[in-house]
Amino acid sequence: MIKVILCGYRDWAFETFNTISKHPRIKIVEKISSKEEFDKKISQLDPKEVDFILFVGWSWIINKEVTDRYICLGIHPSDLPNFRGGSPIQHQILQGVKKSKVSLMTLSSEKLDGGDIWLKTDLLLSGDSMEDIFRNLTESSINCLNKFLDIYPNIRPLPQKISEGSYFVRRKPEESKMKIEDFSTKSLEEIYDFIRSLTDPYPNAYIEDELGNRLIFKKVKYVQKVNRIE
Repeated sequence: MIKVILCGYRDWAFETFNTISKHPRIKIVEKISSKEEFDKKISQLDPKEVDFILFVGWSWIINKEVTDRYICLGIHPSDLPNFRGGSPIQHQILQGVKKSKVSLMTLSSEKLDGGDIWLKTDLLLSGDSMEDIFRNLTESSINCLNKFLDIYPNIRPLPQKISEGSYFVRRKPEESKMKIEDFSTKSLEEIYDFIRSLTDPYPNAYIEDELGNRLIFKKVKYVQKVNRIE
């Protein structure tokens, strides 16, 4: 059996864990859903009783003491080494990426999202909301992890070519602000991508007048014209 500690706190992480927990080769040593819980429990666990720690939808940096003691693996929603760093889904959508990857990588305290790659599976960034995209992400993560569990430990990771990739910082709430002129200078699809990438649970896209009143976009729908051949 493959002995695993599962760490994640987002809904899509819970759904991913619930599914892969049914894999016939996995044994769940512990499930952890917060940084406080992680800090408390990790010192009480025996590394000899764990094959690896899996982080899914995890937002906190793992310190060197942990990465030195355990094999730490994480899911990143991009085709690494592209779009390393924060807000990878938003940055990809805003750059017009439609088809991406889920990357299973080794977590390192030295380079953010720069660890060796174990496996990748396809990820579609389609859908009118982040709920749709998280559904795609869940399915892709489950596929990736089930394939990994099928073949582990008969698999070796490959180093990333960091110099050939890209890195982005986490988006800030104020970056959700749109300008009135965006509606005349940007294409409808660009506006659609901006709004849909910032649907709940992220700070929603909005426009603001000179008095500070805001119009907030919670939902969006883009209907592409179909040219019919008579």
